[in-house]
Amino acid sequence: MKYLQLLLAVSAWPVLLVLRLALILLGLVVVPLALPFSSRAVSLSDGRDINVLPLWAWLWSNDYDGTDGDKRGWWAENTPFGLPVEHFVSRYTWTALRNPVNNLRFTGLGSAPASDLDYTLWGSPAVADKPQEGGFQLVLGTLGWKAWAGLYYVHEWSATRAFVVRLGFKIRPDHAGQGETKGMTFKLNPWKEI
Repeated sequence: MKYLQLLLAVSAWPVLLVLRLALILLGLVVVPLALPFSSRAVSLSDGRDINVLPLWAWLWSNDYDGTDGDKRGWWAENTPFGLPVEHFVSRYTWTALRNPVNNLRFTGLGSAPASDLDYTLWGSPAVADKPQEGGFQLVLGTLGWKAWAGLYYVHEWSATRAFVVRLGFKIRPDHAGQGETKGMTFKLNPWKEI
C-alpha cells in the first residue's frame, strides 16, 4: 500500500510543478503591480509586523515573512546591490523571484498537512544543504488514502559547495504533531553554496 501511495504522490509532481511554474511566471507581472498597494500585517509564523501584498494578490504574498525578508535578517544582509529591504527591487526580488507564489502552501493543492501525516522514511532522517548534512531522503506522508512525498538529496562537493535536489513537499517525520502545513518546492542546483 505504501509503495502505491508513493507512486501516486510522485506522479502528481509533474502536474503540480507545471501549475507552480505557471503561477511563478504570472507572479513576475502580478507582484510589481501589487507592491505599491501592500500593507502591514502580522506574521503567521512568529507574530512580528510584516509587509504583505493586497488581498487580490494574496497567492503571491508571504504570510510568514512578508515582502521584506526572513526573521533571521538574512535577506536584509543579502539584498540585491545592498539595497534596503524596503526598496522596490528588494521586495520584488524576495517576493517574485526568491520566494515565488509563497502562499500557495496554504491552499489545498499546494500544501501538505504535515502535522497530521503518518510518515514513512527512506534514507537519512536529517538532510540539509549545509556543511556535513548531506545525504538522501525520501519521505512519504499519508492521511488515509491521500499521500504527499518529498525528495531531498545533497551531495557535498566540498565544505562550501554541494549538488542539491529537492522535489515535492517539504515534509519530514519530525513535523508530526507540530500544527504545520508544508508547501512544495523544486530545487536543482549543481553548485549550491552551503
